[in-house]
Amino acid sequence: MGIKCQFNGQKVGTCFLLDGSPKNPFEFVQVQIANVESKFSIAISDSGEIKVEGKVKDKKPHFTKVGSFSVDVSMDGSLILCSQVDQPGMTGSVGNILGKENVNVSFMSVGRNAPQKQVVMTIGVDEEPSKEALKRIEEILAAEEFVFLKL
Repeated sequence: MGIKCQFNGQKVGTCFLLDGSPKNPFEFVQVQIANVESKFSIAISDSGEIKVEGKVKDKKPHFTKVGSFSVDVSMDGSLILCSQVDQPGMTGSVGNILGKENVNVSFMSVGRNAPQKQVVMTIGVDEEPSKEALKRIEEILAAEEFVFLKL
């Protein structure tokens, strides 16, 4: 049964309510949202929809796709999603900034479609980085955009 979906008060399409259960749990979810502005444009498809996919892995939710980029990211704690140019030293540069701020990184993963093109770096953090640390990440030459998600 379809219902009206809203995102920030705007109608964005039709939603379907699904009821998972212990006998029939969800294993995969795909979300597509149309006609909204994204703070993370790499998640927007050629048709203008924001698209993310996920699955349940070891009884925990995971992102498996952000836009056209494959990732395997646990949705536990907080995340930094960063789109950037694929080049050596980027993971080290971001990790160094977070380390100097005493922000513990729980995992770091890079999803790419081709070498030395655009990539999505996902970083799990135990603490919320300071605004200054996020600004320094933003200032890294190859970092195009990023978003901090507190889950």
